[in-house]
Amino acid sequence: MSCWNDEWQERVGSVTAAFERLPDAERKTMKGLARGMVAHKEAMQRIVAQVDAAGSCAGCGGACCVSGRYHFGAADLLVYLATKRPLFAPRFENGLCPFLGEGQCLIPAGYRPFNCITFNCDLIEERLSQEEVARFYGMERELKKLYTEIRSLFPTRSMDGPLL
Repeated sequence: MSCWNDEWQERVGSVTAAFERLPDAERKTMKGLARGMVAHKEAMQRIVAQVDAAGSCAGCGGACCVSGRYHFGAADLLVYLATKRPLFAPRFENGLCPFLGEGQCLIPAGYRPFNCITFNCDLIEERLSQEEVARFYGMERELKKLYTEIRSLFPTRSMDGPLL
């Protein structure tokens, strides 16, 4: 598993270097976008928390997390860097999603990758009102725009895709 860790460290270093090369004006823009993205994701998480999404996930063992392995992308790392939040240590040896800790995600809700924060299984979605579902998917569209704005601060396609 050390090859995954080596690749992770290499990509983290590359994205960090790109962030550090940002001119001051773009870095300030990036910080504002990062704070907005964290708040936006936390608001999305609050919607599903109303119907005990965490309990549902714990009940099934996070089956979707096992399937969606490496969605943490360069843009997600940039949010960590811009907000100066210490980066988690992936658990590549666990045989599951490397971002799963002991029964929970290693990544705080406001910093989770797009796929992780926007995916609701049927069990969760069925518990939400139609209005909340519509609100959630409207917020998903807004979140896509935030990702696009963050990526636009860097050379074309250099911050697309997962880190691994």
